[in-house]
Amino acid sequence: QGSLTITNVSLSDAGMYQCVAENRHGVIFASAELSVIAIGPDFSKTLLKKLTLVKVGGEVIIECKPKASPRPTYSWKKGKDILRENERITVLDDGSLRIVNVTKSDAGSYTCVATNHFGTASSTGSLVVKDPTRVMVSPFSMDVTVGESIVLPCQVSHDHSLDIMFTWSFNGHLIDFEKDGDHFERVGGV
Repeated sequence: QGSLTITNVSLSDAGMYQCVAENRHGVIFASAELSVIAIGPDFSKTLLKKLTLVKVGGEVIIECKPKASPRPTYSWKKGKDILRENERITVLDDGSLRIVNVTKSDAGSYTCVATNHFGTASSTGSLVVKDPTRVMVSPFSMDVTVGESIVLPCQVSHDHSLDIMFTWSFNGHLIDFEKDGDHFERVGGV
């Protein structure tokens, strides 16, 4: 059919291409310019997130999306050490790092290194691992007599570096302690 296939395009393939079709009645020309884009990895507009928070036991994806052409290969470092993939830690096709069943030892500095034929670049961010919030004492069902006062407990354990706030609802509606303060009272907590 007269098509031209160029495999494994390189910078030297850039230029003007011309197809000439001729028969005994004449000659016709068609031309096209081929621009080859080559960009070494560049994180200037897509730096890794400076700080990523995750809870113990959770899952996190740290995105790595440098501008590059052709598509780069990716590797990751934790601190200065090369990060090895395992059943908990994987590098996704787009270069992002996925960690499941996060532990406190996963906290630290992570660097994505992107490499193609035209260069190498890297970007670094930190992963902070916090303890999950857990209900230690929960409210319980009870039978009470009209006119009595009751206290419904709600105690939690949480990472003390994070603020915690309690809200209560009654039959699916948030309790407004300012408006209904003569009936409901918050005891302790924020």
